[in-house]
Amino acid sequence: MCSIAGIFNKKRPIAAAQHDEMASLLEAMHHRGPDARGALQCASWALLGSNRLRITDAGNPGADMPLTSIDGRLAIVYNGEIYNHCDLRGRLSGFPFRTASDTEVILAAYEAWGLACLEQLEGMFAFALFDRATQTGLIACDPTGQKTVYLWEDDDALVFASEIDPLIKDPYRRKDWDLDGLAEFTAHRFILGSGTHIRQIRKLESGTWLARTPERQETGRFYRIPRGDLSRTDVPAIRQEIEEAVVDGCRRTFDLEVPYGLLLSGGIDSTAVLAAARRAGLEMRTFSIGFRPTGQLLPRSASVFDEFAYSRALARELSAKHTEITLSDTDYCAYLDRWIAIAGEPLGSQEAPCLIRLFEEAGREARVIFSGSGPDEIFDGYSYGRAMADVPLSDLAERYDAAFRWCGAADLGQLMPHHDAARLTTAKYREILSLYRDWPLDGLQAVQLLHFHGRLVVYEFRQMDLISMRHSVEARSPLASTGLVRSAFSFQSKLKQLDGHEKGIYKQALADLVPPVIASRKKQGFPIPAEMWFSRPFLERAAILFEPGCVLSGTGLIDQRALRRLWEDPDPATRNLFSRLYTAEGILRRQAPHLAPSRAP
Repeated sequence: MCSIAGIFNKKRPIAAAQHDEMASLLEAMHHRGPDARGALQCASWALLGSNRLRITDAGNPGADMPLTSIDGRLAIVYNGEIYNHCDLRGRLSGFPFRTASDTEVILAAYEAWGLACLEQLEGMFAFALFDRATQTGLIACDPTGQKTVYLWEDDDALVFASEIDPLIKDPYRRKDWDLDGLAEFTAHRFILGSGTHIRQIRKLESGTWLARTPERQETGRFYRIPRGDLSRTDVPAIRQEIEEAVVDGCRRTFDLEVPYGLLLSGGIDSTAVLAAARRAGLEMRTFSIGFRPTGQLLPRSASVFDEFAYSRALARELSAKHTEITLSDTDYCAYLDRWIAIAGEPLGSQEAPCLIRLFEEAGREARVIFSGSGPDEIFDGYSYGRAMADVPLSDLAERYDAAFRWCGAADLGQLMPHHDAARLTTAKYREILSLYRDWPLDGLQAVQLLHFHGRLVVYEFRQMDLISMRHSVEARSPLASTGLVRSAFSFQSKLKQLDGHEKGIYKQALADLVPPVIASRKKQGFPIPAEMWFSRPFLERAAILFEPGCVLSGTGLIDQRALRRLWEDPDPATRNLFSRLYTAEGILRRQAPHLAPSRAP
């Protein structure tokens, strides 16, 4: 687990200033890999760099990066974990391995299979590989989007990094706000696909690659969810396949050389990871978080404050050493400011402050933290698929977009009069569905595909990667394995709501793994009390949105009169919008000084 960076020039050789630029990029991402740092000029036009967090082959400095093949032909910088690296090593026995790292297995796989090696890698990864023989630089991101690469590009160069902030702060490169991206974020809490809020920067999408030579640049997709038999209804066989995929996905991630722990919510997914770990003989540290009634967060509130009763009982039953963390409204807002300080790309995550506090605590004792992320988005965990099961596919993108705005009564047309955010996001959702135009889709299954390529990638995993690595901790999500994803799309969609229960067949499949009281629980989501947005600590912070220097208004994106009307709405669903606006305003104020034409290296 590390950070990667690189510069591929298009017209001229790498200069001394670009070595300085690389050093600056790596220094800005030191937290992602505090154990080792290195850079390598692979060709006159290509420069790679990395910070390493030593997780696999942890005691071996020889596995630090950039890592080269013994003949010097290949070089790689890499962020992630290849969970089947031992299996691949056995198939690549002709390669002269010098380390036990999964990084070197990628080099061997590329030497043996070329670009097709991407289809053999199981795990989470973002890497850049340079082939001196063909003068090709290859960048790739894993199928489930757990690891990210941001790309800055103009006619002269392609510059990339694991995080967007170092690229924004890079004094050698010009940056401008992308108001369409900011409009999409305001309406939707995140920016879909490859877009960002900076016009010159994009994300390499999950399951895709980019290849660069001195003369040309190509991109391609190596992963889309494989289509199974979508007419199957043999419940016992399907349940067995799901259980096997869960257990296998967990088992592959349990090869550990460093201290580890688990974020335990009390829901079925994190419980399944804990149960699988105990079955495999692993002792586990667990961490849960909730709120205590203070200030505006009163005991009479109808909000969910915590799930401690469940997580505590599970930890006791499965012999885990358990830690509970509680937040007040003041604590939460302080950690919201911490989130603003590290979130390079606007992401309206209300649970991010809680995750920061969790990783702050867990990172004192562990270098790997497991989570239960993944199944909700592919097994209809929140029943959005069921709600849209009968929506014609021609209307699904619009209906899905409307369901996930979380803006209450806000009229986005009045709030952003010059930007049609719905048009932007629905077009992207149609692009996702076009990947599966050959499938016999219904509304329920289509919603899961939109969840997988949208919310899971650019919301769940983006915040998990950013927050965990800020604390120099690797986050592993065993239930996001491609094996479990494949199993989720190999039967009739209505079984995801078997017997009228969300994640119905998935819950039945885990009946032998998790306690019945957990399998039967209704999905809660991350418990953020709705009263938070009326609390005094938040009101004091959100006041910056009405100041004359508000960046969101200054860009021409937000109409201040419409914003004031929304602020006066007493409905918590509408006030909810201000958590993301406050987040965005803080991020933009921090980044604004770097958005100006800069000197070229």
